[in-house]
Amino acid sequence: MRVFIPTKVYFEQEVKEYEQGRELLERYEKLNIPLIQIEAHHKIEELRHQPDKEFTRMKKYLILGTRKTIKLTPNDKSADFIVPFTSSGCTALCLYCYLVCHYKTNSYLRVFLNRDEMMNKVKQTINKAGEHKIYELGCNSDMVLENTITGNLRWAIEEFGKLENATATFATKFDMVDDLLKAKHNGHTQMRVSVNPVEIIRRVEFGTSSLIERIHAANKMLEAGYRVGLNIAPIILEDGWELMYEEMFQQLAEQLLPKLKGQLFIEIIFMTYGLPNFNINAASMPKAVDLLNKDKMRLKSPGKYTYRNEYRNAAESILRGYIEKYLPEATISYIV
Repeated sequence: MRVFIPTKVYFEQEVKEYEQGRELLERYEKLNIPLIQIEAHHKIEELRHQPDKEFTRMKKYLILGTRKTIKLTPNDKSADFIVPFTSSGCTALCLYCYLVCHYKTNSYLRVFLNRDEMMNKVKQTINKAGEHKIYELGCNSDMVLENTITGNLRWAIEEFGKLENATATFATKFDMVDDLLKAKHNGHTQMRVSVNPVEIIRRVEFGTSSLIERIHAANKMLEAGYRVGLNIAPIILEDGWELMYEEMFQQLAEQLLPKLKGQLFIEIIFMTYGLPNFNINAASMPKAVDLLNKDKMRLKSPGKYTYRNEYRNAAESILRGYIEKYLPEATISYIV
């Protein structure tokens, strides 16, 4: 199992009030990792104004704190509600990361220790809803990655396993799922494995699991009784994309278990790319591919680009054709 070892740990004093917080601090102290106390996880002065070129170095830091605002947000895509959960940010260096648009260089991994408060908010919402709803965990992070540090995803899965009228869902680009295979989920959790062609993962999604590793993780989770879907995201229309995506679908058709393909649901998301991504990538990873193609892209909102309709619509038609050809039993949940 891949384990993230931070080069520095920043922590709020309040973290010490939680058993898990004390355990994490003791773990990193034994590893001689610098522990730096801060007032608030979102106001670390020595990090807030670092130049863009420091981005990759800062991604090796871990911040421990508590989530102050816990408000579930209604959603109409992957879930009925988005749950502010136990982490934000990530250790990976995906060149398109939407968190960079919001947090810029401060999109490092933050772990929040007040998990019981978050789960209590979920339970309150379940009681008010009175009917079955789906709850998205880790929309601002990757819960499989975080689980290798905290075990919080397995904990959350087993908490949802005890609840009625609730399904947890999460998406991941990582394959470290072995800890989840024996969790008592009771069929109340589903996983969406994020996939992209081999070449895009290699050149764009730095620090994530390979396509074959993600496929193996999907098969393992299916065999452990979870419902499993694919999140094909983001669609990146680089030169030669048609062949790259067709090869990806061929590999999925060959290597996903027949039982998984029989219940497969697919989400398709086209890339949104921000000027903060462009600036930070250019400064911190100057040899990386430039994803800002103004010939194919248009402004979606201030500082954010998406594909022009003529390219996007044509690509959607091609992708639908690949799914019909290679994964005919799958259903498409949505395309955006």
